Amino acid sequence: MRVNLTTLIIVGVATLRHKNNWFIIPIKVVSVVAISIQASNIQDGAIFLERGHPGIVSCPPVASGRIPLDQIEVIYWYFTGVRDEDILISYFLGNVAPQNGIPEGVYDINGNFSLVIENVTDSDEGTYYCRVKPKLKVMVDGHVTKRVRAKFRSQRYCVVSPKEPFPDVTQCTERITETACEAELPNDIKKLMLTCIVRDTKPAVALRWLLEYSDGDTQLISDRFTVQPSEYSVNTFTTSASIPIITSSDKSMYRCQAYGEALGARNGSHVTVTTVYHPLQTTHIDEET
Repeated sequence: MRVNLTTLIIVGVATLRHKNNWFIIPIKVVSVVAISIQASNIQDGAIFLERGHPGIVSCPPVASGRIPLDQIEVIYWYFTGVRDEDILISYFLGNVAPQNGIPEGVYDINGNFSLVIENVTDSDEGTYYCRVKPKLKVMVDGHVTKRVRAKFRSQRYCVVSPKEPFPDVTQCTERITETACEAELPNDIKKLMLTCIVRDTKPAVALRWLLEYSDGDTQLISDRFTVQPSEYSVNTFTTSASIPIITSSDKSMYRCQAYGEALGARNGSHVTVTTVYHPLQTTHIDEET
């Protein structure tokens, strides 16, 4: 699809109340309006959510790196407008809560402060607004327009799947099976990291790290990840996620899981990393008698 667009820029102010405090915030909203649509190769940069699947909406000031994740104190997610009654869900000093009577499980906010729509429907099509309050700074606004795509239209859009193996953990020294590898780690480094990567996909995939126990149970460690344009493949993306080693046992298991439209039938693919430490080497000096 090719969409011809016209842009309307509206400048104004809005008020935001949290408890008994009122904030007056300048807003610059860029509204993109389609004025004609005709069939062609997809080159319009439109962002789509897949009907019947979870959808992730990134906040532009956060996704661009303008606001570091560790500096965010408050974020509000709105739909269709920026009035109090338009708030979907909020994050306030570590607490995530739905707003305006919306039940639990409809929306969430992940570790990247992106809005998660648990099950996308036609009614989710529209413009989403985010407001972010960094530490010791004023509110920052952003918005993004999402469209809902029916499954039967998916063949019209270019989806690029990653090359094998995926996900890949760069510290792995031996790939045991498709879903398992071993990483030999040095004993003389205090802060050891594991990095999981899925390269050259379109759209980008999401990653999360879990601690895996011997009985198969898992515990979420982190769902934060970074997306960058691929270095050697045009119009594709590489997703990476790093975590520190959090256990001190000789052998620990960590699972990196990937999910997203680009994985197709292999959505949710994972690799379990078993960490093994090099034994300490000691030097013996024979004394002459």
